[in-house]
Amino acid sequence: MSITNRVNTMASMAQQRMKLLRPDGPYDREFIAEMVSAVISGVPGVADDERHAVLAEIEAREQITIGRPSKLKDDTDHVSWYFGQRRTAGRAFYERYSRFLHEYEGWGSGMLDGLDESTDAVMESIEDPLRPGLWDRRGLVLGHVQSGKTANYAGLLCKAADAGYRLLVVLAGMHNVLRLQTQLRLDRDFLGYKSTSLGAGEGLTWTGVGLIDRRPKADFLTTRDTKGDFDKARAERQGIAPESRPLLLVIKKNARILANLNAWVGDFLVGRGDTHEIPLLVIDDEADQASVDTGDQDFIDGLPDPDYEPKRVNAEIRKLLKAFDKSAYVAYTATPFANILIHDQRETEEHGEDLFPRSFIVNLPRPSSYIGPVEVFGIDRAEDRHHETGILDAFREVDQAGEGWIPQDHDASHLPVYGGGERIPPSLEEAILAFVLVCAARRARRQPNKHNTMLVHVSRFKDLHRRVHGQVDQWFTELRREIRYSTGSALQRLARLWQIDFIPSARESEANGFDARVPMPAWSEVEAELVEVVDRVKVVVVNSDSLEPLDYDANADTGLNVIAIGGDKLSRGLTLEGLSVSYFLRASRMYDSLMQMGRWFGYRPGYVDLCRLYTTDDLRLHYRHVATAAEELREQLDQMQALGETPERYGLKIQSHPLLLVTARNKMRYTNEYAVSFAGEGKIQTVFDRDVTVIRTNARLTAEFLDQCGAPREANHSMTLPNSAVVSWPGRHVWRDVAGSRISAWLRSLRFAPESYEVSGIRMAEYIDAQVAIGELTSWSVVLVDNGRGNEKILGVRQVRTTRRKNLERAGRTIRADRYVVGTVLDPWDESIDLDPAQFAAALELTNLARAEKGLDPEDRPGGPAIRRLRGKGDPAKGISGNPGRGLVIIYPLDPTVPEIDVEVPIVGLVVSFPESDNARAVRYRFNTVLDRLELVV
Repeated sequence: MSITNRVNTMASMAQQRMKLLRPDGPYDREFIAEMVSAVISGVPGVADDERHAVLAEIEAREQITIGRPSKLKDDTDHVSWYFGQRRTAGRAFYERYSRFLHEYEGWGSGMLDGLDESTDAVMESIEDPLRPGLWDRRGLVLGHVQSGKTANYAGLLCKAADAGYRLLVVLAGMHNVLRLQTQLRLDRDFLGYKSTSLGAGEGLTWTGVGLIDRRPKADFLTTRDTKGDFDKARAERQGIAPESRPLLLVIKKNARILANLNAWVGDFLVGRGDTHEIPLLVIDDEADQASVDTGDQDFIDGLPDPDYEPKRVNAEIRKLLKAFDKSAYVAYTATPFANILIHDQRETEEHGEDLFPRSFIVNLPRPSSYIGPVEVFGIDRAEDRHHETGILDAFREVDQAGEGWIPQDHDASHLPVYGGGERIPPSLEEAILAFVLVCAARRARRQPNKHNTMLVHVSRFKDLHRRVHGQVDQWFTELRREIRYSTGSALQRLARLWQIDFIPSARESEANGFDARVPMPAWSEVEAELVEVVDRVKVVVVNSDSLEPLDYDANADTGLNVIAIGGDKLSRGLTLEGLSVSYFLRASRMYDSLMQMGRWFGYRPGYVDLCRLYTTDDLRLHYRHVATAAEELREQLDQMQALGETPERYGLKIQSHPLLLVTARNKMRYTNEYAVSFAGEGKIQTVFDRDVTVIRTNARLTAEFLDQCGAPREANHSMTLPNSAVVSWPGRHVWRDVAGSRISAWLRSLRFAPESYEVSGIRMAEYIDAQVAIGELTSWSVVLVDNGRGNEKILGVRQVRTTRRKNLERAGRTIRADRYVVGTVLDPWDESIDLDPAQFAAALELTNLARAEKGLDPEDRPGGPAIRRLRGKGDPAKGISGNPGRGLVIIYPLDPTVPEIDVEVPIVGLVVSFPESDNARAVRYRFNTVLDRLELVV
């Protein structure tokens, strides 16, 4: 038995003892250590480092929590059904799956409880398959990139089969490899046997859940063969119908194959009358890709053109749903912008209504062990739990323009050249060396049989993949020779990278809350593994021309160590096991697509401190911006759940979110114009121009603006809440009733860094002017923060105590000459400074109501979305009035010595808090595709 397998086996044995002695927990570290000692006492030859590995494995399993999902729903023509006897009467498929996850995959109780609760939320949202009559439910499950969506919808399939859904169709990406990957996964997690021969019967090869219990049976019409997608002729020969047993189909999102399926439904099932009685469940994985109709359907007198022809994949999915009297469609995605922007009234006579998730939107919580955009890039909000610290130290900057190897704009004929020759640049050399160190360190950490993958994603062109593969393979062959025979400079370069990068980075990651739970090995331990590592590493191309997929399962006992070079095939859905180092230069202005390309998100147990992302600083900021906006949209969903809102209302809300200014421009289906509203938004500046002239100009303009506002009304604001608690804001100068026109003129005059996507003075000023014209945003509160811990600086006639904000540039890297980037300028207490006591209390109650829905502990201060809602709309049920005429600006004078800028004035940092409003005017922009910019529509 390999060391990895022995560690996993001992961990599972200890977990079983834990469950036996404490069925309901809790499991503290002392109890876990006691159980591990009891197991190890019966296993000869267990070393201390192996014991540490067992402890780390159990802690990683048991300490992962998933939390509660949040949900928006529209129960029109829906009958509540799932909770109670229908849920508990039959759970054979799901109980088998849950046991498999626990006994074979090591899922702890927190993960299992979270999966159970989130799949329950979806089951209750679709319809009872035994309900008579006509019904059709459409919904969306919002997950996180690489966060385990497949495990979630496998659980949903199990519960749906238990409840009585009989035809189960999974739409699994656009590439054969993704369909095959999904089929293999559902063989393991749902069928319980290998789908190598059609039908279920004797001679089956049992796998996955089938090793737990063979009794709950399901049939299939697609197989684990590379050509195993749905085939009408083969299905007709097989003659299987979804009657007594569930029937599973895993299908690629291809119009021809979907049309083939619809033809089988029409010829076989319709003729038997099955479409009237058999309930259909369609699960659409990566639903924002290919499924959304990107065509322009005309609306005549407010009604959709009935003769419109939607795009083919979208059309075939809708035909499939329309063919059944009882159907449920559940879309899964991590980037839902396209799906929620579907017009909710689109419909044709032939295809039925479009795929807008009118029935429900379920927001899956982020598991506690998940490493996602927030952890890798941070977000620009005070609510960020990674405020000032807490970002994983994984980013390494690539000077793409300086190296000139593969520029952002290139075509399929480009020849990658560096230094006058066809060779890889220094940044890619370092990334490969980092990958070798990761593999060696994991072996030294008693993880020798774990998979290790490096991603090289630099172009979408397959010709480039081949050329890059040749250069990487040639360079790695020389590296292998130098390490084998101790020649050249490879060992010295590796040792230096380990000491100056990996050792301090691991300390920083641990300090920021990313504990790998295993000791960092000494260089001598790492060095001893290098020859074995370089002998195992393979350099491969992964694209549609690849003959064989990455076969991790076939290498489960030894571990696969691979450098994968590719493009679109690596962008969506494909699982890269043990991904630790990514080299990413792919240029795209479609930032939601960029988020999907982030294969480096996911779970990194036992090696999170070793992970690296080599990319450009521009891409890092783009990712951070979209991560911020995505978190805002999730927060809005949580708050709207607390208020009982519907998916339609949510769709209307995000149609005007500023994020759409930088997402794929075909997301707005009906016009080339963008309508942007800041209602209910909190805009926090995080990117600043380092140019001294700009800093001085902004300081001067801000000082003049404050002088025009007159004397501040108060310097130390405080209030007594209805429960007699006193809240105070020391060192805050507050001006009241400042005219909106004055605010917009000042914002328009300021200069912002080009990368300050969230805070654009001109766009905010245009929105304020539009609201002032209808009698809103006419009266503002202005706050100057004057009690920071930084150096005193001059702001006009004022001597202010500046606020210190950490520079997010990684220590040891060259500080950029053009910008200064911080996590956030906002102190989370400050945004509530202009609320009255009743509004403050109501906003706090709304904040904690949303938190309670997700199983989170209460806060002692209200969150931004609740503050902005109460400021604008109040709470009529409590007799609390709102005022959409009131806005808030908070000015943070930042200490320029932190980013090492020699200037006598502070850097002006802004927070602009806009109230919610039912009358918000969306400012319209048109995208100029020639100039690649947004222009105001006048």
